[in-house]
Amino acid sequence: MAEQMILDGRVVPRRWTLLDGAPADGVVAPGSILPCHDWQALRAAGADLTGVGLSLEGDCDIKALREVLGEVPVIALHIPKFTDGRCYTHARRIRHHWGYEGDVLVYGDVLRDQLVYLWRVGVNAFHMRQDQDLHASLGAFRLYSAFYQYGPLGSHAPRGERAA
Repeated sequence: MAEQMILDGRVVPRRWTLLDGAPADGVVAPGSILPCHDWQALRAAGADLTGVGLSLEGDCDIKALREVLGEVPVIALHIPKFTDGRCYTHARRIRHHWGYEGDVLVYGDVLRDQLVYLWRVGVNAFHMRQDQDLHASLGAFRLYSAFYQYGPLGSHAPRGERAA
């Protein structure tokens, strides 16, 4: 696993640990990310999930998450193959339609060529595929100076670079 990631247009140390499931004792450390069904089950059981994120697959029904978005510091979207675009829809709905202000992370088969498109739908954090050069990948954010969809460019800049 890489020790770095892209967050808000910069290469930084990796921030979150993706877990395959909930620990047997139900105690999850802040900075962890649980699969959505495990996160929901622990929440229903009254577990302390402060600082714990959740991960979604492309086929997840995310409607029930809308009411708990304020409790989640990071939502991770799994891209199993770079050709699978279902998480783009999840990111757009979560960030732009529901107003989620936490981090939206993608992981899995994430390539440089996808970055600008993922960023435009609301993703600000990237765990890139192992063979991708993170510093070279930052160039993807500078490929275009203007877009014709969704209004002005400034409304879609990485969070640290939004237009005034």
